[in-house]
Amino acid sequence: MQVGASFVGTSGNSDTASTGADFSAHRRGLVWQIESSATAVRTNSLGETTAERYLGMLRGQRKLTPIIGLTTGAKLERDRFSGLDFRSILDGGLSWALVHHPEWTLDGLTSVAWLHESRTTDIGIDDPIGVFQVLSRVPFGTAGDTTQRFTYYPDFKNTSAFRNELEITAQASMNARLALKIGYLLRYSNDPVPGFKKTDNTTTASVVLRWKAATNAPAP
Repeated sequence: MQVGASFVGTSGNSDTASTGADFSAHRRGLVWQIESSATAVRTNSLGETTAERYLGMLRGQRKLTPIIGLTTGAKLERDRFSGLDFRSILDGGLSWALVHHPEWTLDGLTSVAWLHESRTTDIGIDDPIGVFQVLSRVPFGTAGDTTQRFTYYPDFKNTSAFRNELEITAQASMNARLALKIGYLLRYSNDPVPGFKKTDNTTTASVVLRWKAATNAPAP
């Protein structure tokens, strides 16, 4: 489990403040492995909010074979500066352990899902979609790691409304509890809310506090 926080502020010739927070947790039980995460980003300039985004995710996975598993998840998002009052994605499908070596891991996910969007300037949508994802992790010895995630969301009702996400993170330990984390997230919507742009970029740098459960996880 880990919690990260960041803050940038200026005053004088400019008056801005940017805050960010993120949380992630992993729990492996006898049957299911549970992963959860949440992020929040907020930026103010001259007393006016110029960016604000909240994101939460919960996913459960159960292995069927050393390679294939069952997976189900929920993703919630709020980003009014992209025209979204609320977005939810509920999915279920298969997970894939494609490569698992000490120097590199590569996991995949293929799911069918239901998308709900409540928009700030338009009527909401409810569409069946897909979730296709690959997640790569490369460790830096015992001091840190880098991850690369690409997720593709095809829309089965409106084929032009597909979306992509590309996320890259790097984390390095400063001591047993603290680490420095840098992340970059690129989001692309081919059919965004009318009046909003197709592409959003977010770059973050934060100090992370980490800790582990006192008891070891059950053997798989």
